[in-house]
This record gives sequence, structure tokens and C-alpha cells, in this order.
Amino acid sequence: MTSPTSPLAKLGHVAAHTPDLDESLWFFEDVLGFQVTERVGDTAYLRGMRDWEHHTLSLTESGRRGVDHVAFRTKTPEAVDELAEQFEAEGREVRHVEAGEERGQGRAIRVEAFGHPYEFYYDVEKPQAPAEKRSKLHNRNYSEAEANRIAPRRIDHCHVQDGVSPDHAAWLVDALDFQTNERYRKADGELWGWWLSVTPLPHDIAIHREPAGSPPGFHHVSYHLDSLQDLWEAADVLAEHGIEPDGGPGRHAITRADFLYVSDPASDFCVEFFAGPGYLNFEPDWEPIEWTEAEIGGETSHQWIGRGPGWDGLPYVGLEE
Repeated sequence: MTSPTSPLAKLGHVAAHTPDLDESLWFFEDVLGFQVTERVGDTAYLRGMRDWEHHTLSLTESGRRGVDHVAFRTKTPEAVDELAEQFEAEGREVRHVEAGEERGQGRAIRVEAFGHPYEFYYDVEKPQAPAEKRSKLHNRNYSEAEANRIAPRRIDHCHVQDGVSPDHAAWLVDALDFQTNERYRKADGELWGWWLSVTPLPHDIAIHREPAGSPPGFHHVSYHLDSLQDLWEAADVLAEHGIEPDGGPGRHAITRADFLYVSDPASDFCVEFFAGPGYLNFEPDWEPIEWTEAEIGGETSHQWIGRGPGWDGLPYVGLEE
């Protein structure tokens, strides 16, 4: 269910870096069918066909491969300042982002938690699609006539990794009131993965555990498609371009959704297309589902059907210097 006590409304966007913006835009716009809201200097702002916010993905040409930050929208404007006070009380350094520093977005705060750069904001622009691309359906943004065969619908979730996942997952639950929907436990008894949400989705963020001492990293951002057939259409498009999927099409046991993973050849940034949506959770007394290696296989291969992705992540560009 939607967490009634969390200050967060949903996952907002991911900001990534690329060595070559034109090459990355070919992949995201021409191959995958993302819509470009605007391009300003070395940064392009993109969204799915049914995303309302100014952007759910940004790409900045910096000569680097990696992720700058992961952003969540708060439920109220006041929550941004309240979170800043909370994080400072935890002893975390809070960076204040002025309105307009990130295009289409009001003021925000950024904080590093367990090696992951999080951003929190409320005020955001919601520009309509250009008139020539706008849907006649008022509850959609872009016309399907402007879509290619993949046409990601909306941002769904993100997945990160680190060597301190139990503490990281506990912080998301205790400090931000995420709900743990599912967990995965290895044969040695150690928890490996957490799927957590503040919405009725199976997860808004997932974390998997790397060996102790491993640097934190970003694995993928996921966009929703409507059906399993859409994933096969996406696989066809990728094959026509000579691009090999990282994993899938297949079906997850955890979250019960159909999937396909693919990475941008220019930046190595990984996108999952997530069809289903698996399930929606409206239960007020949900108990986390726990999976074991004996039930669905090892931590690097635990799909219900099909082959999953590799688990190499991208670094956080701003934190590795």
C-alpha cells in the first residue's frame, strides 16, 4: 500500500553521465523511444510516454560513465525542509539545490546515505507534450502515434547495490518509512536482497548485497511497459539494431513481473523494461515475503523464467573523486 507515514510520494528521476550525449540520445530516443523534454548544453532531459514530470531521466555528457543522483519526490513542500533537519540530526551533510539548478525542478536537498547520493524535492514542472505530439486523451501526455515500438510508459523503480545493504535497507525503513515487500536469503542464511516501496508498486527501490568493502553502485532504472508482448517487441527492435539484451525477456519470481534489461552502448547505463506490473499491494498489514536460494536459485540467477542480468553496477560519479 502507499506508506501513510512516509514523507515520500514516489521515485522521481535518475541523473546519469555519458561520455557521448549524441550517441546516448540515439539509443534512448531513437532505439528505445524515450521523449526528450529539452536539451540544455551538455544535458538532455527525458521521460516516458506517460510520465508527467519534466523528466524522469537526465543524461549529462561529462566524459564519464556513472550516476550523479537518485531523486524522490516528497508528498509536501514542507517535507523537503523537514528531511533536511532530520538528516542533519543524523549527522549527515545536506546540500541545498536551488530552484532551476536542475531544469524543470524547484529547490531540493541532496544527501549521501551509505554511499548513495539521494535527492529529495517537491516542486517540479509538468510540461505538456508539444502540440504536435500531444495525445487527445487528457489522461495521457504523448500520443501513441508519436511512439516507436518500445515507447517506455513511465518510470517504475531503481535498483542499487552496496556492501552494507542490511544497514541501508534498515535506514530506508526507519528514516523514510519504506515498506519491505520482499526479501531474498542466501543458502548461508544471509539476506542478499530487499525490495522496498512507498507506493503500491512491488518496489520503488531495490538493494542487493555485494561483498563487504565493495563500493556502492547503481544497477538499473526501470520503466513500465504494458504487456509481455511489449517486451518481445522491444527485443525485436534491439535485434534490428544489433544490440544484445543484458537479460530476458523473462519473468521474475520476486515481484512477479516480466522483464528485459538492456544497456546504453555509450554509457553502460542499464534500463529494465518491467511489464505487468507484477502486483499492486494495498494491504495495510503486509508481512515481507521471503525467498530462499533453495526455492528460486542463487543470488545472481533467481528468475522464475529466463535469464537475468549481470550484476556489475555503475559508480556514482560525484562520490568517486
